[in-house]
Amino acid sequence: MDRGPEQVLDEYLVLLAQSGSRTAFAQLVIRWSPRLLRYATRNLSDADLAADVVQETWTSGLRTLDRLGDPARFAPWLYAIATRRCADAVRQIGRRRRLKSQVQVEVAVTGEAAPSRHDGNLDLAAAIRRLPPDQQLTISLHYGEDLTVEEVAMALKVPTGTIKSRLFHARRTLKSYLEGELQ
Repeated sequence: MDRGPEQVLDEYLVLLAQSGSRTAFAQLVIRWSPRLLRYATRNLSDADLAADVVQETWTSGLRTLDRLGDPARFAPWLYAIATRRCADAVRQIGRRRRLKSQVQVEVAVTGEAAPSRHDGNLDLAAAIRRLPPDQQLTISLHYGEDLTVEEVAMALKVPTGTIKSRLFHARRTLKSYLEGELQ
Protein backbone atom coordinates (compact mmCIF):
# COMPACT_ATOMS: atom_id res chain seq x y z
CA MET A 1 0.00 0.00 0.00
CA ASP A 2 1.36 3.39 -1.00
CA ARG A 3 1.69 5.80 1.87
CA GLY A 4 1.56 9.49 1.19
CA PRO A 5 3.17 12.18 3.32
CA GLU A 6 -0.14 12.86 5.13
CA GLN A 7 -0.45 9.24 6.23
CA VAL A 8 3.19 9.10 7.29
CA LEU A 9 2.65 12.24 9.38
CA ASP A 10 -0.43 10.69 10.98
CA GLU A 11 1.50 7.52 11.80
CA TYR A 12 4.29 9.57 13.36
CA LEU A 13 1.81 11.59 15.42
CA VAL A 14 0.09 8.38 16.55
CA LEU A 15 3.40 6.93 17.72
CA LEU A 16 4.22 10.13 19.60
CA ALA A 17 0.74 10.26 21.13
CA GLN A 18 1.01 6.62 22.19
CA SER A 19 4.25 7.47 23.98
CA GLY A 20 2.43 10.20 25.92
CA SER A 21 2.79 13.34 23.82
CA ARG A 22 -0.27 15.53 24.38
CA THR A 23 0.91 17.85 21.64
CA ALA A 24 0.92 15.01 19.11
CA PHE A 25 -2.58 13.96 20.15
CA ALA A 26 -3.76 17.56 19.87
CA GLN A 27 -2.34 17.67 16.34
CA LEU A 28 -4.28 14.53 15.44
CA VAL A 29 -7.44 16.15 16.80
CA ILE A 30 -6.82 19.27 14.73
CA ARG A 31 -6.08 17.26 11.58
CA TRP A 32 -8.96 14.76 11.88
CA SER A 33 -11.83 16.62 13.58
CA PRO A 34 -13.11 18.29 10.39
CA ARG A 35 -13.29 14.91 8.63
CA LEU A 36 -15.00 13.27 11.60
CA LEU A 37 -17.47 16.13 11.88
CA ARG A 38 -18.32 15.88 8.18
CA TYR A 39 -18.77 12.10 8.52
CA ALA A 40 -20.92 12.33 11.66
CA THR A 41 -23.04 15.16 10.25
CA ARG A 42 -23.68 13.20 7.08
CA ASN A 43 -24.78 10.17 9.09
CA LEU A 44 -26.81 11.95 11.75
CA SER A 45 -28.16 14.94 9.79
CA ASP A 46 -27.71 17.08 12.89
CA ALA A 47 -24.63 19.29 13.24
CA ASP A 48 -24.92 19.72 17.03
CA LEU A 49 -25.32 16.01 17.64
CA ALA A 50 -22.46 15.33 15.23
CA ALA A 51 -20.20 17.69 17.20
CA ASP A 52 -21.04 15.76 20.37
CA VAL A 53 -20.25 12.49 18.61
CA VAL A 54 -16.87 13.83 17.47
CA GLN A 55 -16.07 14.86 21.04
CA GLU A 56 -17.03 11.39 22.30
CA THR A 57 -14.94 9.82 19.54
CA TRP A 58 -11.85 11.70 20.69
CA THR A 59 -12.54 10.86 24.32
CA SER A 60 -12.72 7.16 23.44
CA GLY A 61 -9.73 7.50 21.14
CA LEU A 62 -7.60 9.01 23.88
CA ARG A 63 -8.52 6.20 26.26
CA THR A 64 -7.81 3.41 23.76
CA LEU A 65 -5.02 4.79 21.55
CA ASP A 66 -2.50 2.51 23.22
CA ARG A 67 -4.45 -0.50 21.89
CA LEU A 68 -3.93 0.56 18.26
CA GLY A 69 -1.19 -1.87 17.25
CA ASP A 70 -0.52 -0.57 13.75
CA PRO A 71 -0.39 3.23 13.35
CA ALA A 72 -1.02 2.75 9.61
CA ARG A 73 -4.56 1.68 10.56
CA PHE A 74 -5.31 4.92 12.39
CA ALA A 75 -7.96 6.15 9.92
CA PRO A 76 -10.08 2.97 9.92
CA TRP A 77 -9.64 2.66 13.69
CA LEU A 78 -10.83 6.24 14.23
CA TYR A 79 -13.78 5.88 11.85
CA ALA A 80 -14.77 2.65 13.61
CA ILE A 81 -14.98 4.57 16.89
CA ALA A 82 -16.96 7.36 15.21
CA THR A 83 -19.31 4.81 13.63
CA ARG A 84 -20.02 3.25 17.02
CA ARG A 85 -20.62 6.67 18.58
CA CYS A 86 -23.02 7.56 15.72
CA ALA A 87 -24.87 4.29 16.32
CA ASP A 88 -25.06 5.09 20.04
CA ALA A 89 -26.50 8.52 19.21
CA VAL A 90 -29.11 7.01 16.91
CA ARG A 91 -30.11 4.50 19.61
CA GLN A 92 -30.37 7.31 22.14
CA ILE A 93 -32.59 9.30 19.80
CA GLY A 94 -34.76 6.21 19.36
CA ARG A 95 -35.08 5.77 23.11
CA ARG A 96 -36.08 9.41 23.51
CA ARG A 97 -38.66 9.11 20.78
CA ARG A 98 -40.15 5.97 22.31
CA LEU A 99 -40.34 7.63 25.70
CA LYS A 100 -41.95 10.73 24.23
CA SER A 101 -44.52 8.66 22.36
CA GLN A 102 -45.39 6.78 25.55
CA VAL A 103 -45.95 10.03 27.40
CA GLN A 104 -48.06 11.59 24.66
CA VAL A 105 -51.66 10.59 24.27
CA GLU A 106 -51.57 10.90 20.50
CA VAL A 107 -49.28 8.72 18.52
CA ALA A 108 -47.81 10.63 15.62
CA VAL A 109 -47.48 8.55 12.53
CA THR A 110 -44.62 9.72 10.32
CA GLY A 111 -44.02 8.43 6.83
CA GLU A 112 -40.67 8.60 5.15
CA ALA A 113 -40.91 10.93 2.22
CA ALA A 114 -39.59 9.91 -1.15
CA PRO A 115 -36.52 11.73 -2.39
CA SER A 116 -37.64 15.10 -3.62
CA ARG A 117 -37.09 16.38 -7.10
CA HIS A 118 -36.36 20.05 -7.44
CA ASP A 119 -36.25 21.38 -10.98
CA GLY A 120 -35.85 17.84 -12.31
CA ASN A 121 -32.88 17.05 -10.07
CA LEU A 122 -32.91 14.27 -7.51
CA ASP A 123 -31.98 15.14 -3.97
CA LEU A 124 -29.12 12.66 -3.66
CA ALA A 125 -28.74 13.19 0.08
CA ALA A 126 -32.40 12.26 0.59
CA ALA A 127 -31.96 9.19 -1.62
CA ILE A 128 -28.91 8.09 0.39
CA ARG A 129 -30.88 8.50 3.64
CA ARG A 130 -33.40 6.00 2.29
CA LEU A 131 -30.73 3.30 1.95
CA PRO A 132 -30.40 0.75 4.76
CA PRO A 133 -28.09 2.03 7.54
CA ASP A 134 -25.27 -0.38 6.70
CA GLN A 135 -25.25 0.84 3.08
CA GLN A 136 -25.40 4.48 4.20
CA LEU A 137 -22.33 4.01 6.38
CA THR A 138 -20.48 2.17 3.63
CA ILE A 139 -21.28 4.84 1.03
CA SER A 140 -20.32 7.58 3.48
CA LEU A 141 -16.95 6.07 4.35
CA HIS A 142 -16.04 5.00 0.81
CA TYR A 143 -17.18 8.00 -1.20
CA GLY A 144 -17.48 10.70 1.44
CA GLU A 145 -14.27 9.97 3.32
CA ASP A 146 -12.31 8.41 0.44
CA LEU A 147 -11.47 5.23 2.33
CA THR A 148 -10.56 2.17 0.30
CA VAL A 149 -12.78 -0.91 0.39
CA GLU A 150 -10.26 -2.54 2.71
CA GLU A 151 -10.21 0.46 5.07
CA VAL A 152 -14.02 0.57 5.16
CA ALA A 153 -14.02 -3.14 5.98
CA MET A 154 -11.60 -2.54 8.85
CA ALA A 155 -13.63 0.43 10.14
CA LEU A 156 -16.92 -1.48 10.07
CA LYS A 157 -15.32 -4.79 11.09
CA VAL A 158 -16.80 -6.79 8.21
CA PRO A 159 -15.19 -8.71 5.33
CA THR A 160 -14.17 -6.79 2.20
CA GLY A 161 -16.64 -8.88 0.20
CA THR A 162 -19.45 -7.53 2.35
CA ILE A 163 -18.33 -3.96 1.65
CA LYS A 164 -18.20 -4.66 -2.08
CA SER A 165 -21.69 -6.15 -1.94
CA ARG A 166 -23.07 -3.19 0.02
CA LEU A 167 -21.54 -0.75 -2.47
CA PHE A 168 -22.97 -2.70 -5.39
CA HIS A 169 -26.48 -2.79 -3.95
CA ALA A 170 -26.37 0.84 -2.82
CA ARG A 171 -25.25 2.03 -6.26
CA ARG A 172 -27.95 -0.05 -7.92
CA THR A 173 -30.63 1.37 -5.63
CA LEU A 174 -29.40 4.94 -6.10
CA LYS A 175 -29.37 4.43 -9.86
CA SER A 176 -33.01 3.33 -9.68
CA TYR A 177 -33.83 6.49 -7.73
CA LEU A 178 -32.02 8.64 -10.28
CA GLU A 179 -33.87 6.99 -13.15
CA GLY A 180 -37.17 7.47 -11.34
CA GLU A 181 -37.91 3.73 -11.07
CA LEU A 182 -38.22 3.88 -7.27
CA GLN A 183 -40.24 6.45 -5.37
